[in-house]
Amino acid sequence: MAPPISTRFDLAMSNSDSADLAAARIGAIRPAAEQSDAQAQFELGHMTARGEGVTRDKAEGASWIRKAAEQGHVDAQFLLASLYLMGDGVAQSAPEGVEWLEKAASQGHADAQYLLGLMREDGDGCDIDPADAVRWYSQAADQDHAGAQYRLAQLKEHGVGCEIDMTEAFKWYRRAALQDYPDAREDLLGLCRAHPDLPLPVSELLDGKGRS
Repeated sequence: MAPPISTRFDLAMSNSDSADLAAARIGAIRPAAEQSDAQAQFELGHMTARGEGVTRDKAEGASWIRKAAEQGHVDAQFLLASLYLMGDGVAQSAPEGVEWLEKAASQGHADAQYLLGLMREDGDGCDIDPADAVRWYSQAADQDHAGAQYRLAQLKEHGVGCEIDMTEAFKWYRRAALQDYPDAREDLLGLCRAHPDLPLPVSELLDGKGRS
């Protein structure tokens, strides 16, 4: 059933207002982007690639994002890495994607650190290096990135890229579980049943007590 006429009118007005605001935003930031303002370049590139307030042009959007990335804009570096990995608006290139991920990760971008850890594990666009994966997961995990906490726990449990350390595995499984990361609770409880000498009883694992 179609929405009532009044609802359809409101939606049309809402969409029109949104488009007008996006177009106004494009007009406001373009001069700054052309004057090499990195934040404006990033925003203009993102909006252009998505077709917000301007005709959609993924290649032009990627070009603006690259300009911002080359100035050290960390979110632009991460987004540009993603574009290269997917081949979205640029020619697909895993090695170039990894290069931009490394730049963003080195600036503390947690999602970049996590994704770079995954790629170091799998050798996707780079050499397989489990120890380097542990390094990047550790940095992201310290920023409360749940996915990195979970992967770090798994590597610590099985001694991949590092020494087996059940206490560390326990800690990172628990922190991921406290963020409701998929499978973290089950793996945490399984670890504790197999290793009853770990720091907290199972009944206290998931209520936030003793969180480190």
